[in-house]
Amino acid sequence: MKFIKLVFLTAILTACQNGVEFKSKLDQYGGWKAKKLTKTGFFHTEHDGDRWWFVTPDGNAFLSWGINHYHAGWWAQKYNREHWNKTFGAENMQDEKWGQGFREAAIKDLSRLGINTLGWHTDAPTLTDKPFGAVFPYLRSYKPIVLDHYRNPEAKEYLDVFAPEFKNRCKEEAQKAATDYINDPMLLGYCMSDCPIFTDKDIQFMGVTSWSRVLPNLGFEAPGKKVYVELMQKRYSSIKDFNSTYNTNFSSWKELAKTENWKENTVPKSDNEKVDNEAFTLLCVDKYYEVAKAELMAVDSNHLFLGDKLNGNTDNLEAALEVAAKYVDVMVYQFYGTLEQQETLLNKLVPTVKVPFMNGDIGFSTPTEMMPNPHGPHAKDQTERAVWLKESVNTCFARPEFIGWHMCGIIDTWKTMPTKEYAQHQGLMTVTGEFYPEMEDAVRNIADNMYKIANTK
Repeated sequence: MKFIKLVFLTAILTACQNGVEFKSKLDQYGGWKAKKLTKTGFFHTEHDGDRWWFVTPDGNAFLSWGINHYHAGWWAQKYNREHWNKTFGAENMQDEKWGQGFREAAIKDLSRLGINTLGWHTDAPTLTDKPFGAVFPYLRSYKPIVLDHYRNPEAKEYLDVFAPEFKNRCKEEAQKAATDYINDPMLLGYCMSDCPIFTDKDIQFMGVTSWSRVLPNLGFEAPGKKVYVELMQKRYSSIKDFNSTYNTNFSSWKELAKTENWKENTVPKSDNEKVDNEAFTLLCVDKYYEVAKAELMAVDSNHLFLGDKLNGNTDNLEAALEVAAKYVDVMVYQFYGTLEQQETLLNKLVPTVKVPFMNGDIGFSTPTEMMPNPHGPHAKDQTERAVWLKESVNTCFARPEFIGWHMCGIIDTWKTMPTKEYAQHQGLMTVTGEFYPEMEDAVRNIADNMYKIANTK
């Protein structure tokens, strides 16, 4: 028995020493000091001739190993509120002690896990915003228009991106999002909407409408309407041919331009209408990105522009890929799927653009009584879940274009939580903070080995 205890203690000490040794190889941002690249004082991306990297402000190679859903409110649900109040020594979430305790716990947990980035979905000002200050690299939201899929954006959200008013909106939102963070070296970059609704398939899967159904119904003076009519004139030899596709009776292109609210908010009735919608949508996305980026960079040119997190589980990513790649520094996408499915997607899309890729939201899960339908592929147990995670992340980081993986998420949510009745988020820890040992080991192992894996030719 004494021998077994001695072996066990030796293993623990060795693991601790390895962890200290690994951390000593990292800079203050989590960058790998053994790989020197260009030092600019802020995060940027760089291709070293073999592969893409993020680069820390100190000029060291960086892979974004991130975690999502650090939403402070998820620690204050009916099922875990009392536990965390007691843990943080606070009366309630509004107590200053609660915010301080939450911040200290997050820093301790992230350091323990080896996670180096607070992901796209983080609603915890004490971890990122002033006056608190970020301890880990993080992302900020910049939303000229709110097109997140879970908000079910309606017609009023699809502003005329060709109009001067849209430029003014972007300028205003850029100032709000960036003015106080221009010189923050911990800021990785700015992101816009979460899986925005662009395509007809997006709408069918989880949306209400989009630009292709909104702007054609505007009036004669609307810039977006003019762009639509000009596109249709290029696609159809006459208004008669256009009428044939849309079952309309316009006497001229001018009449189409003047007519408001003529197009129904329905699925395309023909292949021609489907292709028309796709073509016009890409013009809108292009203008949206062009104006949004220009106004953001006018305020803060120090940090990366990541655009929207495009949805790889619909046709959104594939449809918008080449347009978005003209503007973004990193192609950020969401894809919930197996390793084989992930590789199939990347193999298809990566050769068409020249930017690095980051999966900004992905998870594997194991259903339980309180989480019967968690997001992501379902593993039979935590052991299998951990194996899937390690295989997928390691394989992706070995790819020369892949520089970031952000897990969904950090803490469990139960079906009794509002909005989680039908689908839940499973984290690395239970609702009261106990880490799943298999997942903790996998996450730590990835952190310890990802730079070696990525740097192997």
